[in-house]
Amino acid sequence: MHWSDLIQASQELSFRKGQVLFYEGHIPYGLFVITSGRVDFSSTDRTTSFEEQSWKSPQGLVVGIDAALNGEPSCYTVVAAEDCKTLFLPKSALTTHLKMDLFEPHTCQSESSSPPNRH
Repeated sequence: MHWSDLIQASQELSFRKGQVLFYEGHIPYGLFVITSGRVDFSSTDRTTSFEEQSWKSPQGLVVGIDAALNGEPSCYTVVAAEDCKTLFLPKSALTTHLKMDLFEPHTCQSESSSPPNRH
């Protein structure tokens, strides 16, 4: 399985301003790749240095991957600060890909079959 397979397994989702992508304290069902728009992050956990912030998300920003991979509740809430478009990748597709990727043999492809010159 290749990363392009993950893109094919994703679903394009749109969020209107004010809609929640996922809540603090909940385990997300997957991760979101922000393709357009801006999101707000907030947390009620006062023990962290996390502060509420909002920024124009760079294309390709991934949110929710930490909670999706470790299976623990998210430490922040993500809300659309303006209309947003995302690619949603279900946790099941991500974990399947990672498991398959771990067990597939990997080869390094180089232009030369000789080892690199070490000086």
